[in-house]
Amino acid sequence: MFDNKYKQMQDLDIAYVAFMETMQRLSAKDLLTSLGDWTPRDIAAHFIGWNRITLAGCSALREGAEPFYFHDGTNDYRKVNQKFFTQFPSADKTELLKDIAETKEILTAYLNTISESEWEADMGIVHYRANPATIARCVDSLIRDYRKHNQEIVDGLGL
Repeated sequence: MFDNKYKQMQDLDIAYVAFMETMQRLSAKDLLTSLGDWTPRDIAAHFIGWNRITLAGCSALREGAEPFYFHDGTNDYRKVNQKFFTQFPSADKTELLKDIAETKEILTAYLNTISESEWEADMGIVHYRANPATIARCVDSLIRDYRKHNQEIVDGLGL
């Protein structure tokens, strides 16, 4: 259903690097410019949080437990994301990018410890959109999110 672990890890790195390069180009004003519901600052806080809880979610799945944030999935994770905006309030681009980089590095180190056989393993947890919740699915969601929000910033700010 998803690419193998090696390919997904490559895709995650590519999507992350593209996002970080876009963020590097933003001025202080751009960082706080509304893109609709969120600003690039909000998106940065979102990724600090999601890098962290993706690790927690993958760890839960390995134990056969539902990730704690699944309860908010049908709400498009609005409550989870709102918490990140408050939890990571900085508007300093350097600090935000440092925090994203640190959380991404910790996530990647953790993901590298997971065997290929565990990557797609069905541990009996069903994702709210149906089908098994797997580590591969969690990583795929994060890859797509980095791509989507990067494009949102590029389009919204005319970069």
